[in-house]
Amino acid sequence: MSDNKNQSTSVKKTFDTINAADLMKQEFEPLRFSVDRILPHGLFILAGSGKIGKSWLALDMCAAVSSGGKLWEFDAEQGEVLYLALEDNHARLQGRLTKTEAEETDVSRLHLATASFGISNGLIEQTHNFLAEYPDTKMIIVDTLERIRDGEQDRSMYSNDYRDMTALRDITNKHKLTLLLIHHTRKMYDPDPLNTLSGSTGLIGSVDGVFVLEKDKRTSHKAKLTIANRDTEGFCFKIKFDPDKCKWAFMGNDTDAPEVDEPFCVMIAEFMKDKDAWRGTPTELSETLNKINPDCGITHLNVTKKLNTNTGLFKERYALDLDTDGHDGKRRAIIITRREQGEE
Repeated sequence: MSDNKNQSTSVKKTFDTINAADLMKQEFEPLRFSVDRILPHGLFILAGSGKIGKSWLALDMCAAVSSGGKLWEFDAEQGEVLYLALEDNHARLQGRLTKTEAEETDVSRLHLATASFGISNGLIEQTHNFLAEYPDTKMIIVDTLERIRDGEQDRSMYSNDYRDMTALRDITNKHKLTLLLIHHTRKMYDPDPLNTLSGSTGLIGSVDGVFVLEKDKRTSHKAKLTIANRDTEGFCFKIKFDPDKCKWAFMGNDTDAPEVDEPFCVMIAEFMKDKDAWRGTPTELSETLNKINPDCGITHLNVTKKLNTNTGLFKERYALDLDTDGHDGKRRAIIITRREQGEE
């Protein structure tokens, strides 16, 4: 009798590939949308600073999808909607729906919950059970992401972020719907809105798209909504909050707005951080900036133009006022003044 104890079956380790010609012959189901053009099926994040109006925008989306109406100029695909309002109670939700005049719209397909399990201890099973009961669900909104993150933070931030997003993706992999996570942004300014998300790049890298809601001034009703999706075109919308109806109104596309020079603005803000005021010629300012950053390429010929182009941004975001007065030598003097908070 032969001894088979030491015999083993070797498995060849290789890649499971498909050649490009065969791939091009395959047919796939086209991308579907909960809200036409801007919100496809998949895993997404809606981020913004605290109390900026993310939940109001989420309710607008819920009403559009559950009623089969529109979000601004974009058609919504009608279906059941699950809104996990994990920072609210029933009384507050009723008050919000009343303010948005929800009784004038059929929102019978909008389902609300104020509590859930966490990602690692039952949320995924809860969601699959809900979807078994309501198979026509087109959108789920979690408000907020932090309320369902219960896993041990025993690894790097990137690993934890990626782990949680991978677990949530199990839902969108098995069901044709949109899962939108409400999240916070950091207080630190960054010219790229996507870099302001609280957490690591693991969040952005593991979702299908990110919506960032931001204001230049907290007390303003005007805001910008930046949309960066993996499989669709990007958008930058100007929107305005109506405090009477508690709804966000569409004001237009911001892609044609004059492009500001964000790195230049950041450099000026850094230069002025320990100063109440500065006065000098364009040559003096350009020489100073080039000493701070030799690669900035600022010249006395374009420094004034850059200042003028970004005057609004300096005023609203950095509390810096720009002016010119008289002449220092042969050139008009540049005056940069820091404005106290609350001072107009």
